[in-house]
Amino acid sequence: MNANGTSGYWNLRPVVLENDLLRIIVFPELGAKIYSLIYKPLQEDILWHNPAMQPAIVSPSSPFDDVWCGGWDEIFPNDAPCIVDGKHYPDMGEVWSIPWAHSLIRNREHPPSATLQTSVRNEATPCKLTRFLTLRDGESSVHVRYLLENVGDKPLRFLWKLHPAFDINETCTIEIPASTGIIDPRYRHLYSDHRAMYKWPYATNSEGREIDVSRVPPSTEQTCSLHYVTDLKDGVAKFNNPKRNLSVTIRFPKEIFDNVWLFLAYGGYRSLYTAVIEPSTSYPYDLGEAIREGHCSRLDPGQKLDCHIEVELRTLK
Repeated sequence: MNANGTSGYWNLRPVVLENDLLRIIVFPELGAKIYSLIYKPLQEDILWHNPAMQPAIVSPSSPFDDVWCGGWDEIFPNDAPCIVDGKHYPDMGEVWSIPWAHSLIRNREHPPSATLQTSVRNEATPCKLTRFLTLRDGESSVHVRYLLENVGDKPLRFLWKLHPAFDINETCTIEIPASTGIIDPRYRHLYSDHRAMYKWPYATNSEGREIDVSRVPPSTEQTCSLHYVTDLKDGVAKFNNPKRNLSVTIRFPKEIFDNVWLFLAYGGYRSLYTAVIEPSTSYPYDLGEAIREGHCSRLDPGQKLDCHIEVELRTLK
């Protein structure tokens, strides 16, 4: 079990968390981004990296897509830039772009484990977010604990989502036990009658052809869309990559993350080819609209939100 800092990544100072099965590379000074999550038996990194964008320190006011290098980002307390309760929230919130404090914790009990603790205090909102990444010897799972605390004197309404971008190919599938898909308004023109809702995972495109949204097409598809998968039967999202013989399962508490966003860039947006699978507390992407529709989350002063996520990697065969 190893946990250490290293150098040589585009002038950033990564921290590496590693056991015999997994290797995680994190950039604490870049929003605690999980840049790589490598399954060592296959030497496969499950996360997508933007071929046109290297990791670098960015301004908190940066448009997210202009500097998005890939990996797994933490998005809080909003998605689209907005003004809520008189406060200006930048694109995709601010925690993805600012430095987080970090420390390494080693546990020599059985089984031995190592934990990377990262934390950040928001400027726009009086809130503290702490994340604990833990690897245990002999396990191919990442155990993630989040602690979100409202340290202010007013209620906080927010949107919070995980944002892992996956490296994809035309053999990949996305499994989510749910009954409803909702197409974001910006992309409804791509679908039949501009309907918002469909029975997950089957939507109908503008040509009247049934589309299985859970299946990844080749990059030549030249499409891009955003979906909200709701009415979850369980808090789980599974990504299968048969070409790489790899499967990833994200388990999360659905009483907190009660929907999953799918940002599906299949060559039709900035020539990017990736699928972002995002367990989320809220939808749609505009926090103000989510508040009006009653789909946002809330923390009262002094209230804490404590939850656990598990990300399991394994071979398909």
